[in-house]
Amino acid sequence: MKIRLQMLQRNQLKLLMPINIYHTMAHIFPYFLPILCQVIRDEVDFLNYTRAGIIAMVSIVVMIPSTIVLGVVGDKIRKWRLELIAVGFLIIVSHTFIIYVANSFAVLIIAAVVAGLGASIFHPIALPLLSQEFGADRNVAHSINLIFGTFGSITTPIMTIGLSSWLGWRTTTLILGIFGLLVAPILITTSLLTKKYLVYTPQKEIITNEDVIPIDTKEKKRTRKPLLSFISGPFIALVFVLVLRSGIFRIMNTFTSFIFEDRFGASEFHSAMIMSLVLGSGGVAALISGFVSKKKGSLKTFLFSMGATVLASIAVVIFVGTMDLANLQINTGLLVVAILLFVFLSTSFYFSNPSANSLQAEIIPLEILGTVYGIIVAIMTGFSAVIPVIFGAIVDQGYSLPYEYLLPIILSLIPFLLLIYMKSKIGLKTPDQVEKERLEKTNALLEAIEKRKKGETLNQKIQTESNSQP
Repeated sequence: MKIRLQMLQRNQLKLLMPINIYHTMAHIFPYFLPILCQVIRDEVDFLNYTRAGIIAMVSIVVMIPSTIVLGVVGDKIRKWRLELIAVGFLIIVSHTFIIYVANSFAVLIIAAVVAGLGASIFHPIALPLLSQEFGADRNVAHSINLIFGTFGSITTPIMTIGLSSWLGWRTTTLILGIFGLLVAPILITTSLLTKKYLVYTPQKEIITNEDVIPIDTKEKKRTRKPLLSFISGPFIALVFVLVLRSGIFRIMNTFTSFIFEDRFGASEFHSAMIMSLVLGSGGVAALISGFVSKKKGSLKTFLFSMGATVLASIAVVIFVGTMDLANLQINTGLLVVAILLFVFLSTSFYFSNPSANSLQAEIIPLEILGTVYGIIVAIMTGFSAVIPVIFGAIVDQGYSLPYEYLLPIILSLIPFLLLIYMKSKIGLKTPDQVEKERLEKTNALLEAIEKRKKGETLNQKIQTESNSQP
């Protein structure tokens, strides 16, 4: 049995649309509470940078076991993945009503726990689904999907801070919860109508095959079960890359608005607008990156992006450090420079997102992509849960120099070096080349399995005939 290369079809674009909307919601509701803390802290005395980081950390910690389980579940009951995404959305909506009645830090922690449960469903289910359904065009699919997620990231700060300043944070929370309940039936119905466009079918022969096969590498020859053959130096390096860079993502999404209000003197609303601009520029970069990486290759695009992120992080440190050492007072010109530097950091970082998602699918067998992706996301989640607390704790210490800004440099430089290592091991390939090689290897493996089955059948027949003779 042979399989064919998947081609992008109009029906797949129809499938993509409800997933895109879900992604928007997945970036509005989970990030609502961390941003709302900026307003809540003005009315209460139990929130500071460290506790804001703890609230962000709690949701993330809850996601660790959930993403592992859901990654496995997504591979096992792949036909019900759209329904699982809908369940996650309903859970994440419910946490807004807990925030609405919150009167203490403990209640906000409970809301963060519920938010973590709901937020843990979308990514380990939806992103592997896109990689499986879109084949060699997965880079483009991920980039389009990511711009919708980024739209959620853009609107959340403005909506949260703007409405809270006008109506108060409790009323804003209630409005968001009601909005979620109203949009849920539409989203669920639309996604169910597109289920018929799911076309990916895993190769059961590969999943159930328990025999070892020869694996040729540059270092040595070894044998390994087909589903474990992807575990190698490049794969381990990729895991470290994804984990470390997740810390940058968490810092930008948690503290950008705080930084521009406290360090650069912007108002709450203006800092929210700046955060939206910074994240929005990253979304545009990610959209462009999907088409670039489709042509140039995932690893090559990833390398370029992380190298640029290192430079952007260094530029931010130099700028902020110079301001502190020279004791410069913020003015419009310096504020504009700060915005441009953070836009540079955001665009550099987000340019790698489609490549990061696609590169996993290029290395990991599609049959277990959800399972492995869930494990990777869990590790990323655990790591990124700690980073906001570390960043916030450094800020709260009030050091004379901006040591907290060294974190993005470290979290981008190490991945850049690891990607160089990956390049030396697997080379630079386009998605079309990767899918062609995957097709050839899969068909060769299926043929080998088929021959083995025929050989076993023949041996059994001979043995039966031999036993039947007197």
